[in-house]
Amino acid sequence: MFGFSKYFWICSLVFSSNQFLEKMGRGLNITSSYLDDLVCPGIVLGIALFVQQQFTYRNKNFQLPISSFILFVVWYSVLFEYLLPKYDSRHFSDPWDILMYSLGSVLFYFFGNKNSGSLYFFKNNEVI
Repeated sequence: MFGFSKYFWICSLVFSSNQFLEKMGRGLNITSSYLDDLVCPGIVLGIALFVQQQFTYRNKNFQLPISSFILFVVWYSVLFEYLLPKYDSRHFSDPWDILMYSLGSVLFYFFGNKNSGSLYFFKNNEVI
């Protein structure tokens, strides 16, 4: 649907549901701590894949290379597990989050890194 994989939509639904439950005071501690980190790669990398397929390469069959997944895990780990906790007392470092980013990236690699089925904004390299 709209060039995003089913895995992207599942991750988005799980994330939204988890956030809703947390706001209602019904979230579980384990899901509040780690579920968002697990589904985050499916959302962020899903958007990155969409942009690459639709705008950068204009190739519905483009798939993100392994280096994109490594960069994602390193970037999110440094940003959210090192820099933010160092400069903002509201955040704290948790090595399990890095494991969740890694696991979520592996899951996206296998289930979400797919072709889009069609290009939505371009046809023969011309804007529709």
